[in-house]
Amino acid sequence: MLSYRGNLYKLEFPFVDHSFDNLVIDKVEVQVLLPEGSNDFEVKYPSFEVERSPDSRRKTYLDTSGRQVLTFTASNLEENHIQNIEIYYKFNSIMLLQEPLLVVIAFMAVFLTVIIFVRLDFSISVDENREARQKVAYLVEEVSNICNRIKNSVSDEMIDLVGTAKTNKDMKAFKNSRKEIEGVYKQLQVDLGNITKKITSFAPTLTDKIIDLNKKEGERKAVITSIAGLAEKAASDKINVKALNEQLNGLSDKLSSVQGGIDDIITLL
Repeated sequence: MLSYRGNLYKLEFPFVDHSFDNLVIDKVEVQVLLPEGSNDFEVKYPSFEVERSPDSRRKTYLDTSGRQVLTFTASNLEENHIQNIEIYYKFNSIMLLQEPLLVVIAFMAVFLTVIIFVRLDFSISVDENREARQKVAYLVEEVSNICNRIKNSVSDEMIDLVGTAKTNKDMKAFKNSRKEIEGVYKQLQVDLGNITKKITSFAPTLTDKIIDLNKKEGERKAVITSIAGLAEKAASDKINVKALNEQLNGLSDKLSSVQGGIDDIITLL
């Protein structure tokens, strides 16, 4: 029977048990295997003589330091020697978590090892295809950035220029603004052309999509040129407000459609 109070445990059991009537035992050895981490042992012996051998340790599954083994021997026992022996010891209940934690840590170590092994590249040779894909991914990101800059710094600015020209009707200011926008556009087109050439050199399979992209960019350029011409008419007061708004709305819709097509192509790269 096992009982406890706090960290103090008491193990009580018959030193020998009743196996049959008129029991006679010449010599008996009893080994008590206590939990790992138990200490401060005290033994209350039966009324007959019991010898205690030196304590030892035994390691079982998931043990670290091993379990304490108490060994007792007695001789010439009869049925009337069936008496209890009491063993008192201290044991911290937190030690019950030791084995589950060892299992968890072991599994975590295995999983981490597998994850690291899978993710690490132990090959000595350079994966040229992988490097090419990484370069293409970087260049496609650059293409996307340039196309967004064309939209924000050229398309949107040119549309805003129409409204400014309509309001101010200042041809000199209009020409300066148009020249600045077209200068930005020209440089962005050069940058875009250089990057798309690199993409086709690293990934020839993307040539058709790059051709489609350049075609769409040509369509956008044509619309931007038409918007610039409309702004010039507004600045020189050669078009009435109604016609200006109608043409600007039509060109804006066409520009949005072309820019949507450009975004779709970039997504497929």
